[in-house]
Order: sequence, then structure tokens, then C-alpha cells
Amino acid sequence: MKASYSFAIAALFCTPHVFAMQQDESSLMDDILTKLGSSETVDESKLIDWGVLPGPFVNPEQGFGIGVAAVGLYTPYDWQQGDPYSTVTVTSYGSTSGSYGLGLNNRTYLNSDKVRLLGEAWISHTPGYYWGIGSQAAENDRNKVQYEGQRLQLSPKIAVEVAPNTYAKLGWQWQSFNKVDGVDGDILPSEVTDVTSSGVLVGMEYDTRDFEPNPMKGQFLDIEWVANRDSLGSDEDYDNLIANYRLYQQWSDTTIVAMEVYSQSIFGDAPWFDYAQLGDDQRMRGYYQGQYRDKHQLSTQVEIRHTISGRHGVVGWLGAGNIAPTYHDLFASSWLPTVGVGYRFAFKARINVRVDLGIGKDSTGFYFQINEAF
Repeated sequence: MKASYSFAIAALFCTPHVFAMQQDESSLMDDILTKLGSSETVDESKLIDWGVLPGPFVNPEQGFGIGVAAVGLYTPYDWQQGDPYSTVTVTSYGSTSGSYGLGLNNRTYLNSDKVRLLGEAWISHTPGYYWGIGSQAAENDRNKVQYEGQRLQLSPKIAVEVAPNTYAKLGWQWQSFNKVDGVDGDILPSEVTDVTSSGVLVGMEYDTRDFEPNPMKGQFLDIEWVANRDSLGSDEDYDNLIANYRLYQQWSDTTIVAMEVYSQSIFGDAPWFDYAQLGDDQRMRGYYQGQYRDKHQLSTQVEIRHTISGRHGVVGWLGAGNIAPTYHDLFASSWLPTVGVGYRFAFKARINVRVDLGIGKDSTGFYFQINEAF
């Protein structure tokens, strides 16, 4: 108690100096962020208004690592005032697990958002663990083996508005795992091998969100079907059906509630890496991605997003999910929980840097990403 009292008295006399130091530190940080491209507005005179931000991460899949994200906002040739800004994100990372990668994500909005050009590409070296298929395999560490391999992903899409806020989508989804091998003498199951998937994507999307990377209000319903076929270059013939519903409500000027339900079903003989999997930086945060995998998954989450002041904000979420060999079995066993908190910093106009701590049943994850989880 005495020490606390003495500190309070000292702080009272030192307040002007402390305040001045805080102002200097704040000014220095603002200068650094400005040089990195941070801004609360978009410079429409630039071809792409870039911002670059490095940061650490810790997650169950990759251990501790350093990532660098470059996010750009731009206006296409036919952009008009009131149209959404197009976005491009370039991400690179390296971690203590030996993983490293480079990714590109682009969303271009044309003709007053009546046409959307969407694209994602990744190249990465991915050490990881494999437990097998199903919940029982996932919860038995005697099944756990370590692998490494090179992963390539490419997914271009085009979405065209066919009714108000309703889009028809067509695309291609290609993934390849090469040079797959066991680590430290681990013998891999026969299914964990080099394999390629390639399929045509068709879908429908209903979207009333006010700004896709960081919505404050609106709804989003997305249904995608990917038909992977030998005739398209796939090693296996199988189908992937995904349904995703999101709702955003603004409770006040500073608080937003976001809700999501996500479903995935696999039909046919999918390769080991393309089963429905719980756990990533978007949903079921806190779980090792791929530990829980099966033919079907269903998850839901609710997140409260609150702006503290200026560019700073916090979030908290609660969710649950499950995997099963059939859709009916998803409701026949206990669901896995996820809970977490996060910090938000508005690095660009309506573009947040997020730092999340997710807690699962027996694991945790620390995530550093650009844009909201959903």
C-alpha cells in the first residue's frame, strides 16, 4: 500500500513530464506508421495506395513467426464516387516450424460493383501434423505424424450481379501438394502423398455488406460448389459444397455485432488435404488446422467489435463447431468450443490489422492478420 501511495504522489508531480513523453511517443509512432503507408483516408491519385506492416504471430500450426503484409486500396478505371474501393493484399511469412510462404489476394469491383474479379494465390512450404480422419483419430496423439511439403494454390473467380445484391459466380480452384515426406523418421499413412486437385467452381452470393473487408452492417450468404474432375487435371473425382451466412448489426456508433454460420460437405474421394477441417485464422480460432478433419463440418461464431477511440478497437468472440462422417452425425456428438479476444488497429481507411488470441478445447492460437476474420 505504501509503495502504491508513494508512486501516486510521484506521478502527480511528474504528470506534465509524463504527458509530454506520451505525446512525443505518440507523435513518433504516428510518423513511423505514416512512413509505412498508414492513413485514415485513401489517396485516390495513386494507382494503388499501399501500406506495409510487419508483425509477429504464434499459432498452433506454425509456432512463432514474423509476417509482413502489404495492403493496397485502388480505384479501377471506371470507379465513381460512392463505389467501393478495390483491395489487394500481399502477405509473406516465416516461422520457427520451418514454414514460409507468399500469398496474394485481390478483389476488384467494376461497373459500380456489378462485376467482381476475385483472385487468390499462395505458394508455401508447409510442415504440419496429421492425425487421420475423424474426431477419434484427432483426439489420439498416437496417430500424430509430422510431414512437410510444398503447397501451391490458385483460385480465380468472377461474380456478376444478376439481381439486386445477388451475384452468380464462376471460377476455378486448383491446389497441389508436392515433395510430401515424413519428418524426423515419421512414416506417413499411404493417403498422405503428392496429389493435385482441380475443379470448376459455380456459386451464388447475396451481399448487402457496406464494406466487405470490415462490414458495419448488412448480410452475406455465399454458396459454392466445386466439382473436381480428372478431366480438369485433378487426381481425384470429388465435390466440395460450402455454405456461409454472415450477419452484421451496428448496436451503436462504436459497437458492432457480427455472426456467422459455416458449413462444408465433401462428396467422393477427396485428397487428404482437402477434407473439411476445423481451425484457421477465420473460424474456430485456437485449434490446429487439420487436426479435426472429416467429410462434413459445421461451425458458428458471434463476435462483438468495439471501437475504443480513434483507430483502436477490441473484439471478443464465442463459437463452436464439429466434424463428422455424415451431416446427421454433426449433431450426435459434443461440439468443440472456441473463445477469444483481439485488438484492432485501423491501418488504412476501414482496413484493420487484427491481433487475436483464440482458445480451443486443448490448444490456443495467436493470430496477426489484415482484415476481419469474417
